[in-house]
Amino acid sequence: MSVNPFYNVENPELIGYEYAWVDYFRNSVCNADIIGQRICESWGRCGEAGLSGAADENDATPCPVAEFEERLSRNTNYLKIADTIIDSIINTLKEQRIAVYIVDADGVVLRLRRKGDEERYLGDIRANLRERAAGTNCVDFALRYLEAASVIGAQHYYQRYHKYAGYAAPIRDVDGKIRGAIGIFVRLENMSEYMRSVAAAAAAAIENGIGVFRSHAIIERQNKEKQDVLDSITDGIIYLDKNRNISYVNLKFLEYCAVGKDKLIGKNISSVNMRPKIDVLLRESNTHVNLPVKIIGEEKSWRALLNHHPANSSREWENEILIFTATDEVAEMANAISREGDLFTFESIVGASTEILSRVDDAKRAADYGARVILEGESGTGKEVFAQAIHSRSARSDEPFVAVDCGAIPHELIESELFGYEEGAFTGAKKGGMEGKFEQAHNGTLFLDEIGNLPLDMQAKLLRVLQDSLVTRVGGRQPTRVDVQIIAASNLDLQKETEKGTFREDLYYRLNVVHINIPPLRDRREDIPFLVDEFISKNRARSSIRAVDESAMRAICNYSWPGNVRQLHNVLERILIFADGGRITVDMLPKNILENADDFAREDFRTDNIDDLGTVSARYVNNVYGRFGGNIKRTAEALNISRSTVYRMLRGAGYLS
Repeated sequence: MSVNPFYNVENPELIGYEYAWVDYFRNSVCNADIIGQRICESWGRCGEAGLSGAADENDATPCPVAEFEERLSRNTNYLKIADTIIDSIINTLKEQRIAVYIVDADGVVLRLRRKGDEERYLGDIRANLRERAAGTNCVDFALRYLEAASVIGAQHYYQRYHKYAGYAAPIRDVDGKIRGAIGIFVRLENMSEYMRSVAAAAAAAIENGIGVFRSHAIIERQNKEKQDVLDSITDGIIYLDKNRNISYVNLKFLEYCAVGKDKLIGKNISSVNMRPKIDVLLRESNTHVNLPVKIIGEEKSWRALLNHHPANSSREWENEILIFTATDEVAEMANAISREGDLFTFESIVGASTEILSRVDDAKRAADYGARVILEGESGTGKEVFAQAIHSRSARSDEPFVAVDCGAIPHELIESELFGYEEGAFTGAKKGGMEGKFEQAHNGTLFLDEIGNLPLDMQAKLLRVLQDSLVTRVGGRQPTRVDVQIIAASNLDLQKETEKGTFREDLYYRLNVVHINIPPLRDRREDIPFLVDEFISKNRARSSIRAVDESAMRAICNYSWPGNVRQLHNVLERILIFADGGRITVDMLPKNILENADDFAREDFRTDNIDDLGTVSARYVNNVYGRFGGNIKRTAEALNISRSTVYRMLRGAGYLS
């Protein structure tokens, strides 16, 4: 091996390193007093590994490209932090020839910055600086001994590195695990122990950066987890900072407003379009509980209950949280839960008489127009059936239908039942208050049954709501706007009640856009057979009854039915419960019906104005035929008869040519 130990150096210590290196390679003797114990041990390991140390020794095979790319990917954040430190070292140090290396835990060079000439120092990107590949060097020492290290001049095992001084320090992760090392290499003429301190300081700076990044990542992950939780909540949530600017808003509230997060984050709460104005509500730091509000979105509006309080447990108003619970959805859910089945439709109203068909036609027109309706009729005539049918046909059919029996509620509770109440409004008031029927029926229909029983003072308050479309809860001060279709019903003649002074005339005319008087059963006797057949058909699964004897049907038709359809259904249900045969016979009818049927026949039931059963049946078939738009097949299926029978009955009565 050709060895030339004479470099342009004047430092005796460096010259001593050179002679020690020559002595080691010529005589296999390493003087630890001169070169250092760790250097001697390293040279020994290099020799055992087969490294020659000659000046023309080839570099070790660099890290394969695919593996190197994977290493870069694995250390992305580490390198982002290190890049800033490297640039700072290069730009700050006055040395004109310098190279800074960043290696991973295996010693593979991931970053290299040079200033000055293009000399390769210890190798290039992808090179491995561990001892087994690059011989004795400071980077290997830093990784091996886990402390700042320097290897100067001829302390390097490879002769070609004797012109350089190297300084390195290990870089640890936040959990103490070695992440890599930083190495700084300069020409011997620029060597200085100060460089070792620079390497140590740079490593510490990178470690701090990793810690900050890790903390930031943890905070980001925690915030992301919190955000995921908040975004999954069905309430709208807004966080406000001390200036009442929006610092966070969840997905549900963005859905209410139909806007992107960028339109709200950082904006003042006054930018939220709401009634009443949100900035007015929050002028003073007061907690709000279940305050009715309306959020005006870009596509639609939402009614909600606002809960507002400090965002910290100390109840100090530095930050605030607003929680919006959509009452539209609550009302829809409550309405769906409160109904056991679908609402009645006009197809549910059985009858082919002129009296009932004309009322159905009027009700359909009212539904199509969305008009307020008064339904008058005796008890049991089906006023709520008509009300539900109107709602089901109207444009509000997908919204709540809420029914209130004004005659069944104690007078002292009617106001809170209709308009709701706030928490603490009276003794026994529920915590959080309660929605009234008007709020529950928002966007839908409110059916006020037996409205004639409302006290005059409540009639005045109801009139005010109908005029202004504003509801104020009992004990509350903030009105809530409601959009409700009103259908009122009474078994009294409300026109006469106004004349007597028991019903407000102004309220009557406010409600009486369409007036429908539902006829009692005695005024539409030809519908009774169809009502009986329809009831028997509905109960086929739980009764053996399939038909009615002619004499029994005659008695049923001859009875006055003061309780109307409700009474008829009750009597038929009682018969079905105790019947054993397949037909209803006269002896199954209650005694009072048999006794009063004859009187009714003598006084009111004159045969000269009664159509025969065939005519009535054909009229009913034609009514069903019309409901199905002239579809013979659907008509036959609905009536459970053959299509030929439908043709025969319609043609026989002149409805078809």
